[in-house]
Parts: sequence; C-alpha cells; structure tokens
Amino acid sequence: MIFYRLRNQNNPNVSLGLTTSTWYGILELAENNGWNPMGTLPPDSDDAGMFLAGMGSREAHLWSGEYWSAQGGLVMLEDALNLADALERALLNYEPRYIPSLYYYTIFGENDRVNGSQPSLGSIQGVIDLCFLGEFKIEKAWSRL
Repeated sequence: MIFYRLRNQNNPNVSLGLTTSTWYGILELAENNGWNPMGTLPPDSDDAGMFLAGMGSREAHLWSGEYWSAQGGLVMLEDALNLADALERALLNYEPRYIPSLYYYTIFGENDRVNGSQPSLGSIQGVIDLCFLGEFKIEKAWSRL
C-alpha cells in the first residue's frame, strides 16, 4: 500500500503518516473550504532556496508543485498555515459518515475509500497540528502489509 508521510521541516522526528485516500481527501476538503494551494517546492532545501530566488536548475523550473507527486515536495509556511485554516473551517461543518464494520476487515488497496467516505476527524486534526508547526515535507512511501 502506498501512503504519505508529512514530516516537519524543522524537526524531522515530527511526522504524520496518512493513507493515499486520506491525504487526497484532506486536500479536497481543504480546497472545498477555501484553500488556494500555492504548490510545493522541491524537497531538497538547497533547490527550494534557488527555486524561490528564480535561479533554480532546469529540474526546478520543470517542478510540477503537486501535493501528490511521487517526488514529494516542500510545503512552505504560508501555504501550511492556509491549509490549516481551511481545515479548521471544514471541521465546523464536518459530518462524519457511517461506515459498516466490515469495511475495517478488508484489505485496503490503492482506492481505500468506500462510498465516498471522508477522512477521519483525527487525521484532519493531525494535519492541522502539523501545519501549525511550520513548513513540512511530503514524502511518498510504501508500507509492508
């Protein structure tokens, strides 16, 4: 199974692991609640500084800035705080959906969202807390299930 690890830029020991569908659901929820994503920067801090200065390498100029890229990415402070604000707005209107217990006994695949299920309140709050800590890296990883 593929999952995403969000790792704080200032303290790499602070991280949050999310399934692919949970991360995508959180991004969708944030955009539906007013988040206008700025795009990620290359995860290498040297390239990120060059990218911001407009003197990046050819690869930096071709950077897609996606939040779900296999290359990962660096989310800057302003974008992280805007993401947290949008998710806090989403929590005010959030309605958890009923999911039958059988769902939890299945082996999750790439598309582990059932009937449009939404991310859990705990995962949303975890992303909010991580965003308030500042810049973070998005890392795509594989689990050994």
